[in-house]
Amino acid sequence: MTRHILLYSAANFSSGGGKAVEQYGVSVVIPSYNRRDAVVRALDSVLSQDYPNLECIVVDDASTDGSGEMLRGLAGDREALRVIELEQNTGQGAARNVGARAARGQWVCFLDSDDELLPGSIESRVSVFVEDPDFDGIAFGGNIVAGKSEVLLPGSVEKGEDISLQDYLKDRGWLHTNAFMISRERFLELDGFREDLRQKQDVEFFIRALCRVHARYCGQACSRMHDLGDVRARNHHERIARQGYRFIDAVRTNPEVQERVEPDLLKDLVSRGVSTYLSALYRTGQHSQFRKALRRSVRQGELSPSSRWLKRYLLSWLRSPSN
Repeated sequence: MTRHILLYSAANFSSGGGKAVEQYGVSVVIPSYNRRDAVVRALDSVLSQDYPNLECIVVDDASTDGSGEMLRGLAGDREALRVIELEQNTGQGAARNVGARAARGQWVCFLDSDDELLPGSIESRVSVFVEDPDFDGIAFGGNIVAGKSEVLLPGSVEKGEDISLQDYLKDRGWLHTNAFMISRERFLELDGFREDLRQKQDVEFFIRALCRVHARYCGQACSRMHDLGDVRARNHHERIARQGYRFIDAVRTNPEVQERVEPDLLKDLVSRGVSTYLSALYRTGQHSQFRKALRRSVRQGELSPSSRWLKRYLLSWLRSPSN
């Protein structure tokens, strides 16, 4: 169930119909859960973009910190803002999908509630589509970490250059949720983010999307990421542990992935997914489950035994012999 708090005033909003960059409508979707303070910074970074044909949709994922009330107050003063409140917590993937389905823009992009867009982020990505009207893939930029200036990309890439599925599988640092843009029609055609995944739903989406289209670099960094430290890391590990093998199974059972990905790359992808899951179990103190999962993974050839895993296996017995 959703409750639409404010509808965006669409007087100057267009979903297309012209050649100038600014004539194309863009919807920025921000999923937010208990980020009352941080989401204001994210909102400001969107609404201060020098791009006139823009709407911002905040999907409050059943926050309990008063975010909904605060967002309603902000929405009352800004015509470029829409707020959707969910009655039950659904996770970031589902919240993003809700926002994309409600979007009026020809293109959609996303921003985590604790991060921010950089100046020119919207226009630089829209220009990828305007400069090549036949391009129907993903426009992407880089990221920077707060307090630093280095653009986070895994290699050298020129504006207008494409990356493929194989490129992404070799290094997933090419694409980030904050820094990509896609047509709303294409996003919905791809069925959006998988809502049964609470972690790595972005990776799964990019893999699925790149089975059909390429991604093209817009030429600049698009977002600034803020580190929330140990809290974010702990939550990340807990969600990965709860998720289990769902991400791994979603990728390796996808017929398009099986058809398009080289066997060695697919094997490496599965191995990295298993390693992430095992590390999450170990770091969250689920030692008995960690040992079972490690034995299973080695037995099925998903993971090669190494000194690192052997050390953790032995330490898990010392720390929690029966748990």
